[in-house]
Order: sequence, then C-alpha cells, then structure tokens
Amino acid sequence: MAKRLFLEVRSEPAYYTLLGLSTQLKDYRLSFLLNKIPGFQFSRLDEFPVRLPDIEEPVLFSIYSCEEEEGFNTFTLLSNRNGDQFLVPSLRQSDYLLIIEGPLKKQRKDDLLKSLRAIPGMLLAAEISPSSVKSFESLVADLEMQALRRKEKTHNQHVKQGGTYV
Repeated sequence: MAKRLFLEVRSEPAYYTLLGLSTQLKDYRLSFLLNKIPGFQFSRLDEFPVRLPDIEEPVLFSIYSCEEEEGFNTFTLLSNRNGDQFLVPSLRQSDYLLIIEGPLKKQRKDDLLKSLRAIPGMLLAAEISPSSVKSFESLVADLEMQALRRKEKTHNQHVKQGGTYV
C-alpha cells in the first residue's frame, strides 16, 4: 500500500512584525505620507482579492509595498476594510495593517512607530502579535502567492518583449 506523506508549510512568525493603523486617511494619502518617512518608497500594487465567507465574488483590498534594502525588510501596507467588509475581522479597530517581513530591531521598530504616530490624521499605530491573529499565517501565504504571480506576470511580459534574464 502506498504511503502518504504530508508536508506542512508554515511561515516563521518570528520574522514578521504586524502593526495596526487606525486612521481616516485614504490609502493613497497614507502611502504618500508614509513615503515622507526616510527609507520608504511605497508603490501601489494590484488589488488584493480575498474570498470571504457568505460572499460570492472576491472582495478587493488595496495593497502597497516597499522594499528596504538597508535592513532587508519588505513592508506591506494592506487596507483592512472595504466598505463594511474586513480582511481580518478580529482587527476591526485597525483600518490598515502594516506587515513587516524580515528581522526588525527594537530601536528601528520604536522609531517607526513614533514616525507613524506623528502622521497627521493617524489615530493609532500599535504593534499586534502575529500569533494573536488567527488567520495571520494564511494571510501571509496569500500575500506570498500574489507576489509570485506578480513576478511571473512581469517575467512573462518581459520574455514576450524579447528580453532575456541573466
């Protein structure tokens, strides 16, 4: 009889920092103000589609990304709400989620929180333990899948234009 092997793939929560942001600012305005913080250059990505229970069509959430070469971190700004729908319902008080992938020193995190709180219109900027968010691992996996699709799409467009990768 054939044996079945199951592979469990899990993200390392220790390499993720999650910040909850509460503000009435629109996503593009928040991104503009974040880009004024030294080292940030957020750019808008394709909407992040999520299938929510009891809703037939996927709900789209805005997403911005920034790669920090100095600290080897990737910052992802996600809208947590679209109308009356929430990406992470347990974090209803957060309008946006800032997910930081990679090691983040305590001093850098404290400076970042201080800069976020200084943004005009920012009501709250607080760290949230990723382990306290039930769906965090699946959210990170979905984000990684979308990033892979985006890279594949860019690669395919480049190849169609006659380009080559080294």
